[in-house]
Amino acid sequence: MLSDKIENIKTERLILREITKDDVNEIFEIFSDEDVAKFDWFAPIKDIDAALKFIQRYKESFEEKEEITWGIALKETNKLIGICCLGNFESDSRRAEIGYDIKKTEWNKGYATESVKAITEYGFNKLNLNRIEAFITPGNDASVKVLKNLGYTQEGIVRERDLIKGKLEDGIIMAILKRDMENFYDFKS
Repeated sequence: MLSDKIENIKTERLILREITKDDVNEIFEIFSDEDVAKFDWFAPIKDIDAALKFIQRYKESFEEKEEITWGIALKETNKLIGICCLGNFESDSRRAEIGYDIKKTEWNKGYATESVKAITEYGFNKLNLNRIEAFITPGNDASVKVLKNLGYTQEGIVRERDLIKGKLEDGIIMAILKRDMENFYDFKS
């Protein structure tokens, strides 16, 4: 299913690419922000060593074929403004889970939508997935909006699904099937 190397994905304004140690300052900037971490499992990171651990975890998860995490870089500068990932692969049902985080200064510019669309297409076209899921912490309306705009369907609430900052939180489950995407807009498989 997964290749041996993270493939670059280019969109109109972005390059989704492998995250390296050279990106440590950008990873720190993204994940040290309380607002970025608000609805996620991690607390804001406090130092560069924690950012290096994130980068190492991305590398190990890819090597173990558990997750592909791309850095979201602006084409014009190649500087990271976020991350996006596909993981928790289930090969029998051809299913995976999507996730993303964007640097706060880059919110509301369409970068999450552009990235999620690109990796959704990658999942269906390159990985032969049939279903891509997302679990959103209630209150994270911006993420729900991104996914709805791309044809994901809100399927329900999974009660007390995730431990977020020491508290069990519900998860809004959203998903898209390959056939949904094919019908949603001019999707080429």
